Formats: sequence, C-alpha cells, structure tokens
Amino acid sequence: MAVPISTLSPQVQSRLEEFAGPNNDGEFWSIQYEIYTALIEAISDLTLLVGRPTQSVNQTYTLTANTPWQVMPSNLLLITNIHGYYGDLRRVSLHDMDYIQPGGTDSAWEQDTSTYGPARWFPLGFNMFGVHPATVYNGTTVITLTGITYATTDLFPYTGSETVPFHDELFVALEEYATVYCRTKEGGPELQQALQLYRDYLAAAQRDTAIEDRRDPVIFSPSFGGQSGLDPYIKR
Repeated sequence: MAVPISTLSPQVQSRLEEFAGPNNDGEFWSIQYEIYTALIEAISDLTLLVGRPTQSVNQTYTLTANTPWQVMPSNLLLITNIHGYYGDLRRVSLHDMDYIQPGGTDSAWEQDTSTYGPARWFPLGFNMFGVHPATVYNGTTVITLTGITYATTDLFPYTGSETVPFHDELFVALEEYATVYCRTKEGGPELQQALQLYRDYLAAAQRDTAIEDRRDPVIFSPSFGGQSGLDPYIKR
C-alpha cells in the first residue's frame, strides 16, 4: 500500500518540537515548503545509500531507430539492467565500444544497425544511454528497463501526496533524516543534538543494505549461489 509523505510529516514536526496549527503549519516550520521538502530529500538520500528500491523489469521503452543514443526516462535516476527481445543485453562502456569490442577501433560502430535489435548497452551520464547495434524499426522495438527511480517527478513545492517507496520499518529513519535536514537551518545546539539522529539514520541504512543484499536473488552468496538467511556476517 502506497503511503504519502504527508503521513510522516506529523512525526517530523513532533521531533522538531513543533505543534501543528489549523493548516498543519507550525509556528516555525512550513509543512509544504520545508517538511515535505525534507522528506523528499530523505527518500532521495536513502535511495542513493541503499541502492533500492529498484523498479522491476516491467517499464517498457521504445527505442529510437537508426541511432545508438537514447534518452533516459524521466523517472529513472540510473539503469541497472536492460532486457531485450532475446534476453538481457550485455552491459559495456563507451570506452569498450570505441576500443575493446570486436572491430571497435574507431566510432564506426555508431552506424551499425540490426533487424534483431541491440545486443549490448552502456550508460552515458544521467540523461542518456546507448545501445548497439541500433534498431532499424522506428517505434516498434521495445525493451524493458530495471533501474533506480527518483523519489518523485513532481516539481517543488510538493503537495504531500508523493508516496514513500520504502518498507514501513524505514519510516523512522526517513523522519530522522528529515529532522536533521530541518535542524541544519537552525544550527547551534539544536543541530548538535540532531547529529545523533543522523547517526541512527545511517545505522538503519547500513542494516537495510545488508538485509537487501542477502535477499537479492541476483547476488551470489557464500552458499554456492543460493540465497542465505538474514544473519549478520560478523560474529560477535
């Protein structure tokens, strides 16, 4: 069930020792312009630290024909995998395409096309990615993408309807980060006291990373490629 960030805002206000007024704004903090912004920042930061949530391989993307250069979907921060008609595309780099791939001694590969669609792909900054060979069919060659999404594609100021993509056990960590984010504006003793919340937030992010890595079916474990339990690696 999708939970909007407005559900977390009262807890952030409480941590800031703020009481909500008639329009949910307190005496010092604006819900829409400050609290919601802090929560979106928290979601974005936790996404970068944990590397999740990733979007399942179900986002279709129609390739532009006769060119290897493709524009990133607006909701994806980065692509982790691409699935084509004949299976997963091999991930390479732009350097590989120019100097390592068979026959790749110059940029002539940019003119390669195929009726079967691309066999490999490579990241290209935050706004584009490349495929090789390019498809010759315009508007009909469809691939599916897996990637890390942005917290939201809404523009500032946020409405509060933006959803939290994490499990509910991480809501406390998001509230802690949002509190520290707001306390940064105050500085002084308030910020010093909030630094412990930031340490708690980082500890939660570290623990969630370990759990998700152990559960990830594409990550091999010490058990000969089988999934392991959630017990920590470190023995105390």
